[in-house]
Amino acid sequence: MSGNSVLLNERFTDRTLIESVLTSFYILDYGYIKTVNPDKTIDVTHAKRLKTQNGQTLNPTVTKGLEVLTVAGSGFSLQFDYKKGDKVLLLGLKNYIPKAEEVTSATETKSYQHYTRETLKAIPLCVFNDDAKVTIKIENGDLAVKTGGKIKLNGDSKQLVTWSELNNALSNFLTQLTIAMTTTPIVGNGAVQPTWTNMPTSIDISAAKTTKVVTGG
Repeated sequence: MSGNSVLLNERFTDRTLIESVLTSFYILDYGYIKTVNPDKTIDVTHAKRLKTQNGQTLNPTVTKGLEVLTVAGSGFSLQFDYKKGDKVLLLGLKNYIPKAEEVTSATETKSYQHYTRETLKAIPLCVFNDDAKVTIKIENGDLAVKTGGKIKLNGDSKQLVTWSELNNALSNFLTQLTIAMTTTPIVGNGAVQPTWTNMPTSIDISAAKTTKVVTGG
């Protein structure tokens, strides 16, 4: 009797008890991107294929218009392209959240369902892919970045130089200058201002210019 009175005082019902159990779970599944939509949402084919009670395997489940979540915050934000065939992890949130960017403060849930398709969010979280267009590895404190395009550091209006090519260009210039000064005869005996020929007039450091790493700073 005392137990029932406690439930009544706390306004528990059979439904709320069941809901309290269900809402402590979320559903995970893997999937494959079927379509990347113009608004950057994706249609996903679920990796798990459901079966009926008689053992018949159903067609793959496709969930459309899923928001893709990545790592983003005030201190660091990560954005990259994803395409058809990429694997994603599907996370079932407890409450319906249309878009993560719309979450600004805590709100009361409007649904008693612990899981619906509308709560799904996709996270590109799979095994490291060495064949990706851009790869970033951190090993023993070293940061390795590989890309088929440009690496832009605070813009791309300026270009960096590479030490070896610049050093070679300056060394060659110094060699040519030394040869010119030591092999070109001075015109006239006792000339105060010597006249030199074959003097280098430019330094070619074009090979030192980086093309894949550029900066605006």
